[in-house]
Amino acid sequence: MNFPLVLMSFLVGLLIGMTSMGGAALMAPFLILAVGVRPVTAVGTDLVYSAITKIVGAWVHFRQETVDLAMVLKLASGSVPAGLLGAVVVAMLPGFTHDTDRYVQRAIGALLVLVAALLLLRVFGSFPEPSPRFLQFLRGRGAIVWGALVGFCVGLTSVGSGSLLAPFLLLLYPSKAAKAVGTDVFHAAILVSVTGLAHAGAGGVEWPLVPWLLVGSLPGVFLGSRLAPSIPARSLRTSLAAVLLLTGYRMI
Repeated sequence: MNFPLVLMSFLVGLLIGMTSMGGAALMAPFLILAVGVRPVTAVGTDLVYSAITKIVGAWVHFRQETVDLAMVLKLASGSVPAGLLGAVVVAMLPGFTHDTDRYVQRAIGALLVLVAALLLLRVFGSFPEPSPRFLQFLRGRGAIVWGALVGFCVGLTSVGSGSLLAPFLLLLYPSKAAKAVGTDVFHAAILVSVTGLAHAGAGGVEWPLVPWLLVGSLPGVFLGSRLAPSIPARSLRTSLAAVLLLTGYRMI
């Protein structure tokens, strides 16, 4: 049994449960920097691992009726094709450069910095109330456009299915956090499953790592979720943003 890997994935899961951060923002850097997995392979491994956890969460939210299926379909109509495009780009990169892993690692690092900035804005920033006309755009074409952007980032780096989509959904459901989370998780289950299959088809998954990641992280997510109400979210999110900034900078 790979105790160090299980222990580290447990700690990653604990942070995910306490902060509700997307798993890829924590798991992908862990696989690359701590485990030594190639960045290209880390993306696919993270997506397959995430798909299993997201499907379980999606089913729970669906049963609780906290999913806006119409919004999920709009987001997926943009994110799934773009996610597949991102996976194709990763698969084709070796034909254009001998430094594929470095480019993918830099892309992950840049997205980590962006996620950290969004997290800090969520903690310290205050956003103006969107106009009804702008909200109408976001619920229509805006959802497809943002879904496509998120999908491409996920297909390319595995980062963004939750971290980049959560602020968008919170604009649409400012007083219904449960629906924003449920819609986010349900859409992410579709997106990471499709992109994970694409990476798996290209041979970009370290299958022996997946069971160990699940054995460690699932209990960590459960415990972190139970501890979350008793932990100051502001301080924890600020500390996590600092870690993501440093990690992103190191990976760039």
